[in-house]
Amino acid sequence: MMKAPSLNPAAAGEFLIHHVEKLVVGVIGLLALLMTWWGLSALQSQAVNVTRTPDAIATLARQAAATIDQATSAPVDRLPKVAPLGPRIDPWRPQQVKFAEPPQREFVMSRPFSFDLKKRTKPDVFPITDLQAVAGVAVFFDEAAEDRAGRLPPPVAAAPAPQSPPLGRGRGADDGHQGLLGVDGMVAPIMPELPPEEPIKPGKIAPFVVVTGLIPAAKQRAEFDRRFGDVSFREATRDVPQWAEYIVERTRDVAGAAPRWERLRLVNVARVGAAGGLPNVFTGGQDGPSLTPDNLPSGFFLQSDEAEIQYAAALPERVDAGWGEDAIHPWFKPKIEEMLAASIAVKEDAPPAVEATLAALADKPRSFRDKEVKLDGVLLDPESQRQKSVGLYKFGVGTSDEKTAIKPQLIGTREAVVFATSEDLGPKLMFDLAGGKPRSCNLLVRVDMVGKTPVARLLEIAFLDEAGEVVATRRELSPGPVVLAADGRVDPAFAELGAAVTRVENRLFRFVDLGVEPGAEYRYRVRFALRNPNVTLAVQHVADVAITKGDFLLAEFSPETSPVRIPDPTRVVARIMPRDAARKLKVRGDNVEVLVLAPSEITGNYALRSVVTTPGGSANVDLSLNKPGDTRNYGQPVTTERLLVDFRGAQEEKIDARNPVPLEPLEMLFLRPDGEFEVVTPADSELLVRKYRSTLFLPGTDLPEIGKPPRPIKAVP
Repeated sequence: MMKAPSLNPAAAGEFLIHHVEKLVVGVIGLLALLMTWWGLSALQSQAVNVTRTPDAIATLARQAAATIDQATSAPVDRLPKVAPLGPRIDPWRPQQVKFAEPPQREFVMSRPFSFDLKKRTKPDVFPITDLQAVAGVAVFFDEAAEDRAGRLPPPVAAAPAPQSPPLGRGRGADDGHQGLLGVDGMVAPIMPELPPEEPIKPGKIAPFVVVTGLIPAAKQRAEFDRRFGDVSFREATRDVPQWAEYIVERTRDVAGAAPRWERLRLVNVARVGAAGGLPNVFTGGQDGPSLTPDNLPSGFFLQSDEAEIQYAAALPERVDAGWGEDAIHPWFKPKIEEMLAASIAVKEDAPPAVEATLAALADKPRSFRDKEVKLDGVLLDPESQRQKSVGLYKFGVGTSDEKTAIKPQLIGTREAVVFATSEDLGPKLMFDLAGGKPRSCNLLVRVDMVGKTPVARLLEIAFLDEAGEVVATRRELSPGPVVLAADGRVDPAFAELGAAVTRVENRLFRFVDLGVEPGAEYRYRVRFALRNPNVTLAVQHVADVAITKGDFLLAEFSPETSPVRIPDPTRVVARIMPRDAARKLKVRGDNVEVLVLAPSEITGNYALRSVVTTPGGSANVDLSLNKPGDTRNYGQPVTTERLLVDFRGAQEEKIDARNPVPLEPLEMLFLRPDGEFEVVTPADSELLVRKYRSTLFLPGTDLPEIGKPPRPIKAVP
């Protein structure tokens, strides 16, 4: 009898040696039984049926063949009759057809009185798109501040400091009439307008928001063409879009509160047709402020045949800087770059300008035909004349010799030379020539023949100061020639050449808001209306009588702008000072000088203050805290409520030839009253300090009047 194997290895090995053959025989026997069982099951379940035998299949095939052979053809009487196609078509061939002669006379009653045209429907009104808002603080021209400054003794001019001229600006380009485009025609950056040696201009500091958007003028015109292109009643004055009114709403963002939209009051909204140009839209005083002319191409604005009011608000005149890119929508920037690139390419391909005198041009103007001529040191007469028939402004040009003066005369029939410019540049020159006296300038002109008159078109004007230096430059953005037809009218084929650019897809919407508060956040939205083209029309011309009611078609509100935060007019700046100034101000260790740029009580413009403080101290200027012999506060008192948290780097300008490694730059960290932090560096403050240094520092030095109280300036009675 087989014993159960033990669990130890030795016993297990002995068990396998003695009984392994028994296990193998048992497994083989079990497999044989299974295979026998599977064979018997297959014989029972998979035996061939009688119907599947070869004989049965052959019998079925013979029966199918016999059935196919028994099929007969269809009867002849049931088959369709097929006739030749050619004889059936021959009667319709052109040579076989006889046309009836048309009647020699057409009777009135044989035709309809009117064509079957569509009736007028209500057009869709597309809202302003891509509304954007830009906030900032500017110094605007203020007559009251100028009057106050005029009654004061003239300030002491500081000694000139060597410096590089600002990019894109000429000397003295602070006349406030440079506009958006700089001297070179490019978008002018915000750079200091006054050299340090000149006194600061009086003005008024105010925060602002410029809201810009895109008016889909081309899309709206296409909608009118689609609606009224094939209607039964058409009228030229009705069937073009006429933008008539607009609404600007503003909301102030308050945490946890729902937006409350308020409608802003629009003051001095003038009609384009009545004003004859681009009027002023401004939320300021009753008479409006002094304005800065736009140097944008006229094609960027809605024209008088498209709008009744001005949709691009005129810009208040700034005395601190140009408006730069804040005055336009970003969509227009590549358009300006393309226009400037095209004008540069045309100018590069053109032959060089010819230098001539005014007397030579007046003597033989036809010899300069189609050429560019340079005239240096001539006098431009401020009194211009507009000749509407040719779309030009005529100017008188002369020299110190009155005999060589060229006066404006009728263009088209006279044969003497006339100086003229386009209706785009003509009104803008009025700002540069204000004062009633001729102004010295260099001119670049092109001599065109307008009828019988040689016209010297003003292409570029460089205004000169008393020393003969260029102080401002204007360029003609509409240089196309004017061609007169045989009847003396402007040739329609050349009528659009006077435009700066072809009317673009979108037009500029711009609104200037000066009623904002520093530290607040605002959002804006705009809604406008078109003149109803179906108003008061007869019922037979419209598909629905309801569309004849109401003078305006309202658009939906534009998407609101992103929130914009109004900056604080008071600014904190810093500077790097020489070693002697640092010693006298005792700027060492934890002491650091902070410069505060805040409105001046005298001029209304910005003025610098100086305070020496330590980390944890405030940036307020309080003269009562000064100790005898240690003036830590200098300048007009001001409260900024800013705390100096910490600073790094050295404020003293150290030059060590033995150690060429540059020192760590100065950085100051301030805590603002609203809880936010502000980082101030001398690099970011350099332009402002350079511009307003004459309001604090002694002439030719880097030191305020240390040890002495500020001398009060009394108004002259």
